[in-house]
Amino acid sequence: MRKKLSSLIILGLITTLLACGSDEIFSAFVTPTLTPTFEMARFSTPTPTGIPSDTPTPGPTDTLTPTPEETVTPTSSPTAVNSAEAVTEAEDHTFDSPVDTPTPEATATPTAPPLPPTATPTDTPVPTPAPLSGRIAFPVDDGGGNYDVWVVVLPDGEPFTVQKGARQPSFSNDGRLLVNLEKSPYENHIGLLDANYTWQGLVSDSPEDAYPYWRPDGNLYVFSNPQLLIDPGTGDRLPYVFIPCSLRRPVEEDRVQCRDIATDGKVAAGESPVWTDDDRIAFLSFEGDDGIYVVNNASGLWNAGGVGSRELLVAGNGRPNDTDGFQVFFSAGSIDQNWEAYAIDLDGNNLVNLSNSPNFQDGLPTVSPDGNWVAFVSDRDGTWGIWVMPRLGGEPTKLLDFSTINTNPSPWGAEDHAWMNERMSWGP
Repeated sequence: MRKKLSSLIILGLITTLLACGSDEIFSAFVTPTLTPTFEMARFSTPTPTGIPSDTPTPGPTDTLTPTPEETVTPTSSPTAVNSAEAVTEAEDHTFDSPVDTPTPEATATPTAPPLPPTATPTDTPVPTPAPLSGRIAFPVDDGGGNYDVWVVVLPDGEPFTVQKGARQPSFSNDGRLLVNLEKSPYENHIGLLDANYTWQGLVSDSPEDAYPYWRPDGNLYVFSNPQLLIDPGTGDRLPYVFIPCSLRRPVEEDRVQCRDIATDGKVAAGESPVWTDDDRIAFLSFEGDDGIYVVNNASGLWNAGGVGSRELLVAGNGRPNDTDGFQVFFSAGSIDQNWEAYAIDLDGNNLVNLSNSPNFQDGLPTVSPDGNWVAFVSDRDGTWGIWVMPRLGGEPTKLLDFSTINTNPSPWGAEDHAWMNERMSWGP
């Protein structure tokens, strides 16, 4: 009976429980167990797992602690799992951004260093010219008021005399030498020596012919004479530039026209001429404004009746000494109020002070046959001598001291024999 009663009580309880529903049974007994398990799964995901071992440790600002917005209260287990995965992805993205940020800075850094080298002068170095070569002819006073023409062979030859009683030498491109035989037995005419300094004879016959200079092809020359013509306006003797017909003396010419240099060989009023590569003649003129002038188409003046139309190249008392390519090389004392050696383009631009020695005297610039060097005379170290420098610029160095030739107080004469009235020439 007792067992029967117990069975009835148990059956009643089961009936009561079944009446309440299975969902309430699981909410009453399962939920307390699942809740702490869910929470452990939710908050264990922020641990930075899956980050590569070689990834740098984030800085202080790269915290991995989820923000309040990231802590979402789950409504069910599947949602909570997806939220945890989303948090992990967000944290991975937040962590990677500091690594990506320095990338533009790293790529921009190499672009700055190339800028300084473009401003350094070593980017366009002045090329070193070829070694010195050729010969330089120059006049030196003999102590008695007369000049002799000397030659020094480069780079380190000893100077020697090639013509006594002569001045204002001019080398041709093939090594022949024209000289003004002022005090020689030939009396004030222009003479010719071959490349070995062997006398070839006279090429002019007018009194006081001076300043001979070769045409670039070596078949003709130009010169000046201060006495051959008279200025019709003043009646005074007028310095004039002339071109002969050939290398023969005018008195030996077959044509009458070629014999009359004073009439048909006139170029322009002036002196100290040089013949340029583009067939111009540059010269010093005191007619009107002092300066160096040029006459174009010099070879055609004979056919045009002589006397060309002159154009001013540079103002002042510049006296041409040499020409090469597109430049004229000259001495002047009025440009910088001191005698210097200059170069100027044939269009009148780019005047350059080559010697640039304001406390000393410099001049008579001449160019090496290869066009790389310029030589000039100077007293910059206390004694007169020949100095040489690269044509494109650089420090001059002394090539020859005139005191080794003689012990005269000066290698030059006085008045119309002063050094700036002379000429120096660099030949092959």
